[in-house]
Amino acid sequence: MWRSANGTAVMSEQNHLDRTAGSAAKRLPRVGLVAMAFPGFYLGEEKAPGKLAEASALLSAVDIELVKVEEVVTDIPGAKEAGRELAGEVIDCICVILTTFVPDHFIVALLDSCDLPVFLWAVEREIDCISLVGGMLINPTLYDLGKQYRLAAGDLGDSEVLETLMMFARASMMQQVLRKMRVGYMGKNPVIMFSMAADEYGLKKVLGVDVVPLRDFEYSQRIQQVPDQSAEKDWAEVQQQVGRAEVSDTDGLAASKSFLAMMQLVRGMELDALSLNCWVQLKSKICLPLARMNDLGVGAGCEGDLHTTILMRLLFVLAGRSAINGDFLRLFPDSNQILFSHCGAGPFSLARSRADIELLPSIETHDGIGVFFPADQPGTVTALNLMGSRAGYRLSVLTGEVQPTDLDVYQGNPMQIRFEKPVREILQAAVNCGAGHHWSIAYGSYVEEFRQLATFLDLEFSLLS
Repeated sequence: MWRSANGTAVMSEQNHLDRTAGSAAKRLPRVGLVAMAFPGFYLGEEKAPGKLAEASALLSAVDIELVKVEEVVTDIPGAKEAGRELAGEVIDCICVILTTFVPDHFIVALLDSCDLPVFLWAVEREIDCISLVGGMLINPTLYDLGKQYRLAAGDLGDSEVLETLMMFARASMMQQVLRKMRVGYMGKNPVIMFSMAADEYGLKKVLGVDVVPLRDFEYSQRIQQVPDQSAEKDWAEVQQQVGRAEVSDTDGLAASKSFLAMMQLVRGMELDALSLNCWVQLKSKICLPLARMNDLGVGAGCEGDLHTTILMRLLFVLAGRSAINGDFLRLFPDSNQILFSHCGAGPFSLARSRADIELLPSIETHDGIGVFFPADQPGTVTALNLMGSRAGYRLSVLTGEVQPTDLDVYQGNPMQIRFEKPVREILQAAVNCGAGHHWSIAYGSYVEEFRQLATFLDLEFSLLS
């Protein structure tokens, strides 16, 4: 069957799922703002309210949700009260504006009431405020107490300090997202992929992720309960969203039933992501449903790769758009590019045009439905690979520029990325740090955010490019 695309048409069933998918949206970091000063020693504490107002105006203009403590903290009781106030606001981190030298006891008291990552901004304006002296006093205290923190120095409005704060806030937000993430896990790892084995206790202990075991019958029974009429309506809508659909209606209806059943499962069990082992019984049966789920912000991974599934959800929350899962597939040393692609489960939103999307039988099974298009929207991307267990997790990171490609290169969702570092050196670096074959790739440059997150979680971090 072939249907012409109508571009960006929005369908009623899709709208319904958008509304009910739960937490499928980009989340801005929630940052608590506190100003501190040390009165009585002619350090300029009278200027602290003005600096708090200035910091508040600055941070209100950037992509965070700001929660401000209105009173400047000038003693330990005030620090404890500020912490209690912020603890009730469900924030990701705290930004402390050191307007003067500040005793380290103030910060300790704040964190006693609200133990979250803290960004210390030592305001360097009037030299007699000696705020950086206070910051360096605080540094060993937080270090020895094992707190998550960062210290920066510069005047309010310093673009480099602000950029560092934003990075820190996004990393803190990701840590909270992981701690609240619920991931359905059905089918474990494929029998041909030992390295895909996941440590559910380790993921809870290190990342904070709740892994929800699912049995095959929970999936199959839900499929049987999907009305034929609902599947027919959904399949008709899907065909209007792509350029070409040359598959049987039988396979199309089966894919729609799988999608509707999995979305019902996600909503019913309050899942943020879903990992399915498609090898081999579901191979080519769930490519289209997983592609559509990722566009709704539900991290959806195949081949039982629980780590990739977690990263797909995390990247969506961070970037506000779908990530793609690709195999580390082929080196092109002459152009210094690496080809990433999987067998055909790319989210529709990553195609240059909906007209480029082809629904065809799987290249690996010659049945079912694969989602094929070149994933070559121009831009910078960040690619992640997570491996390991409770004995230690390894986060490998690449960043490069997407280059034009087509389906003649590979029949799947080929994405060719050009790197500055020679690709053969990248391969050897990947080997040396124990990286795997599945990479979660999102548009945007997030190297420093993931470096900071790795520091928070005590992950082994490797920047390969």
